[in-house]
Amino acid sequence: MIQKETTSAIDKAIAVLDVISNCAAGVTITEIVEATKLNKIIIKKILNTLLDREYVFLDEKSGKYTLGFKSLELGISSLVNVNIVDIAIPHVKSLSNTINETCFLGVYNSGNVVYLYKSEGNNAIHTSSNLGHLRPAYCTGLGRILLAHQSQDEIERILQSSLPQYTQKTITDSQQLNELLAKVRRENIAYDWEEVEEGLVCVASGIFNYSNEVVAALSIAGPSHRMHNQIEKCASLLKETTNLISKRLGYIST
Repeated sequence: MIQKETTSAIDKAIAVLDVISNCAAGVTITEIVEATKLNKIIIKKILNTLLDREYVFLDEKSGKYTLGFKSLELGISSLVNVNIVDIAIPHVKSLSNTINETCFLGVYNSGNVVYLYKSEGNNAIHTSSNLGHLRPAYCTGLGRILLAHQSQDEIERILQSSLPQYTQKTITDSQQLNELLAKVRRENIAYDWEEVEEGLVCVASGIFNYSNEVVAALSIAGPSHRMHNQIEKCASLLKETTNLISKRLGYIST
């Protein structure tokens, strides 16, 4: 009997939290009653308990309830523990199959990009980029997306360091790179036009988390003769895919 009563009370509290969480501007007791069909006295008791535990917040002027710190902490905690690779893999595979080119997922590591996952389409390319492999951030599509969203101090540290020229097309001028990174930051798209490997073109886009931070990047890479003809299509599909992954990580587009 006690167990049933406890379960019922929990169900009612969850129903109240569901209503509040679905309205960022807040809801009144009357609106909660209408949405849950629960007795107003019961809802008041639930809200008072949630207020005491900081799961909801009451704006005294408007009389509206919003989610409190504890509720937000629970949501953020679940997002922090999410494995980016696990979430991204089906989307990366789908993109690779659609565009029939090789896709890479990577993260930033002290001036380099680390490749975490690779999905090969039907037209798989031969590249020296392997899982766990490091590539310089300043001259790769993945790396530029990730570097563009680092602190200004980190960007300056990289751009003031030695920047080897891997091919005749590698950009090594720090001022030019700084301007390029600013554009990448605005557009969330970056390109590598044969700057690391001759004949290889790459386009990349960033993956955002719930804090609006770029935590990883996704790229499409292929031979220049194919990529030049479909670069706009690749960029569009890439952005669609990174947006989907970002939403799974709690990112809300503004």
